[in-house]
Amino acid sequence: MAEAYTVLARRYRSRNFDELIGQEAIAHTLKNAVSSGRLAHAFLFTGTRGVGKTSSARILAKAINCPQVKDGQPCSTCSTCQAIARGEDIDVIEIDGASNNGVDQIRELRANAGVTPSHSPFKIYIIDEVHMLSMPAFNALLKSLEEPPPHVKFIFATTDVHKLPATILSRCQRYDFKNISTADIAAHLGAICQQEKVQADAAALHRIALLANGSMRDALSLLDRVLSLGAGHVTEGVLEDLLGKPPLAAVAGLVTAMAAQDAAGAINSADAMLNNGMGMEQALSELVEFFRNLMVVVVCGEDTPLLDVPAEWKTSFKTLAPRFDAPTLVHHIALCDQTLRSLRSSTLARPLFDALIVRLAQCEQFSSIRALLQQTAVTATPAAGPQKKNDFLKSPAAAPRPAFVSPAEPEAKRMAPDEPATSNTDDLLGAFEAHLKKLSPSTLNMLNGRARLELTDPAAGKARLEIPGNLKAWARSEKIRAHFQEAVRSAAGCAVTIEYVFTETASPPAAATFNNAAAPGRMAAAPNHTVSPELLDRANELPAVKLVLEKFNGATVTSVEIVDNGSSA
Repeated sequence: MAEAYTVLARRYRSRNFDELIGQEAIAHTLKNAVSSGRLAHAFLFTGTRGVGKTSSARILAKAINCPQVKDGQPCSTCSTCQAIARGEDIDVIEIDGASNNGVDQIRELRANAGVTPSHSPFKIYIIDEVHMLSMPAFNALLKSLEEPPPHVKFIFATTDVHKLPATILSRCQRYDFKNISTADIAAHLGAICQQEKVQADAAALHRIALLANGSMRDALSLLDRVLSLGAGHVTEGVLEDLLGKPPLAAVAGLVTAMAAQDAAGAINSADAMLNNGMGMEQALSELVEFFRNLMVVVVCGEDTPLLDVPAEWKTSFKTLAPRFDAPTLVHHIALCDQTLRSLRSSTLARPLFDALIVRLAQCEQFSSIRALLQQTAVTATPAAGPQKKNDFLKSPAAAPRPAFVSPAEPEAKRMAPDEPATSNTDDLLGAFEAHLKKLSPSTLNMLNGRARLELTDPAAGKARLEIPGNLKAWARSEKIRAHFQEAVRSAAGCAVTIEYVFTETASPPAAATFNNAAAPGRMAAAPNHTVSPELLDRANELPAVKLVLEKFNGATVTSVEIVDNGSSA
């Protein structure tokens, strides 16, 4: 009969503290505790799966009971050490907390704990996944932890330490096991491949270590799957065939197409990855990991230790990093994460996936709001203008003059000899109106030519905005003022501080509009209804009106009608 195969995770389990991978500080502390005799009655090992908690518990049990212990290290050759390693020592009892979580099992444990060990100095209880115990079971165990027999030691292991009661935590000596680094896992896998007489590429082992996410047991299980193919050489091609993971070149080619804004090339590269057995979720996960590495290079530099990839891969990231900036990469990662969550619940997975790829490839065509607003101001300025819009405030020779001009004003007044050329003012006014119309058409309609804007200090970027008193309550709105601020800032090309002045008398409501025949392209205001200032203020102060104005951004009250419903109120 053929001998049963022992998986790598069991065959290469650590036998002493020196063989623990990635937990050197804990191993050193436990060795000192054993050699000095300062052993707690209860130990708590916590950490994610596969980082060495149970192995350390067995090593500690061997070190405590080994008759040939030296410098805190068990000999691993005596009958006691070998029996503990096989799980056959009657003085070292291993309990699975998930299947023995009732109060009756813990009461039985307490009864047996009072019996002295058969041949070893201590009776040791190793309870794995201790967080699975029920609350009555914890209460039953608490008495033994408060007053343990002198010959009993407890070693608890858990992945969810937050589920343990505080009364248990306070009575244990806690050790937190950290995730094993990718480099340590890859090096250990390389040593195992040498012992197994298997050739393995460093890049392939590094990929396995990355997939393990800090768990040595997961890494050994993946390596077992690869070796089960019978391949004498572990390569990235073998990993791709078995695990469906794409080579770095495929992901790099996809990102390169995105960097070149080649939407067709990007979607074809993504399609090739899917046709080669890659799932959409897995492809996006790989893409996110690639974007993360690019972001690390952009933010921290090429030599940062946070770029945890093989040396031969770093060239790809260093080459592509200058073609991206950090905000773009952060945005790409967020978009991929959002699409990943959408794919799990959508029946249109492939269209969503393709749309994301195209969007990432055309990201440069999606301008920010600030850039669009600046472009709006530039577009509103005639190409033949002798002065740039940014020069309007910077030029000390530019004297303050009105930006809102009523058609009723004489042409001679608007073309006074002591004022600058009207083209500059028209440029500013056209940009302001176009931008305000884009922000809030209702705000522009509400003004209806009844406001005046002048630059009181061009060099300092200060402006004065006069608004009739009947618009006082409306113009106090933070949203309305934000519209004015953004419109003036975009038109002037720099930050402008606005001084608001409310006149006592309202400007003529019907005659003055923005529809000026001398200035083609101006927007005509909506018909104005004459409303008394007092009535408009009262309407704006009504709670229901305030609520509506808050719900509809930029909404204004333009007309008030009193309805006689027959009541005396």
